[in-house]
Amino acid sequence: MMTMKTDYLLSLDAGGTKTRALAYRADDFTPVMGSEVFAGPGNLADSPDAAVRSILEAAEACSKKAEAILGGACPHLTLGAAGLSALPPDSPADRMLRDGLGQIAGHTTLVNDAILALHANFASDEAGMIVISGTGSAVFCQAHGPEGDPVVLRAGGWGNLLGDGGSAFSVSRAAVRRLLALLDEGRGADAEDFFGRWKGATPGNKPFFDACSTAALIALSMRRPKRELAALAPGIAALAEHPDDSDAAALCREILASEADALAGDVRRLLASLERTGRMPETKLPVVLTGGFFAHTPLFCALFRKSLAGHADRIEYRPAADPTRAVIRHYRESTAE
Repeated sequence: MMTMKTDYLLSLDAGGTKTRALAYRADDFTPVMGSEVFAGPGNLADSPDAAVRSILEAAEACSKKAEAILGGACPHLTLGAAGLSALPPDSPADRMLRDGLGQIAGHTTLVNDAILALHANFASDEAGMIVISGTGSAVFCQAHGPEGDPVVLRAGGWGNLLGDGGSAFSVSRAAVRRLLALLDEGRGADAEDFFGRWKGATPGNKPFFDACSTAALIALSMRRPKRELAALAPGIAALAEHPDDSDAAALCREILASEADALAGDVRRLLASLERTGRMPETKLPVVLTGGFFAHTPLFCALFRKSLAGHADRIEYRPAADPTRAVIRHYRESTAE
C-alpha cells in the first residue's frame, strides 16, 4: 500500500541568542510535531560565518525531520535573520547561506527577523504594528496610504550604541551605569549590595562580572557580545518583582519603568508618523508585543502598556503569533504570483 506523502514548509528565526527552525504542513499549515530544531546564534551582523553555520545546521536538521515524518519535499523556506542587511551581497558568507538554503527548498524568502515577526502576525492587506523587546528593540508597522500603497515604517532599532531602549541589553546597560555611578560617588557598600543581589537573582549559569569594580564592569560591558549582557536582564526583572522594600528592588523597578517609557516613545513617534502621512487606519491599530524580554517579563509588559495608556483609543493589543508562521504568508504569496 502506497503511503501518502505531504510537502512541508520550513521556517527559521535566527537571532542574537539562538536559531530556531520549525516545519509546517503545506496542506493545512499546521506545525509538524517533532520537527522543531535549535542551533547557535544566527545574527549575521555579529559573526557572519558562525551565524550561517548555525542557520544551515538548523535548516538541514529540521528538513530531515520533516521529510522523515511526512515523506514529501520542501517547496518553500523562509529565513528571518537578525543583521541580514549587514551581510554583503555575494560575499562568501552570503553565497554559502543562499546556496545551502537553495538545496533544501524550491523557493526561499529571506527577510530580517523583525519583518519575519511582522509577516507572521499580519496579512499583506492588513495594517498592524509589532513592538519588539528582546536582545535589542524596535517598532515596525505595516500600513497603507490613501492610494492603498503598502509600506513598512519603523522607529528605533538603531542598535546598542545608538538606541535599543526597552530591550534586555538596555536594561542591563542601565543597571551597569547605576553601579558605576554608585562607585563614582564613593558608595561602595551600596554598589556591593546591588551587585550581590543582581548576581543572586540572575537565573542559570550566565557569565557575570568578575567583581564589583569599575574596571570589571567596563571590561564585560565593552568587550563581550551584547547578548551576554542582555542575558543578565532577567536578574533585574526578578529583583524588580521582589516584594521587599530594599533600595536594590526600588532601583530595578525604576530601571524597568524608564526602559518601558523609552520603548513606548518609539511607538508614539511611529503613531505620529502614521497620522502625519495619512496612513493611520480608521479603526484601532492592532499592536503585538513580541520578543523574549516581553515574553518572560510580565512587569515590563505592564509598565510598557501603562506608558501608552493615553493612546488606548487608537490602538488595541493582540496576542503574538509564532514568528515562524511568516512562511505561510510567504508561501501563499509565491503561489499566487
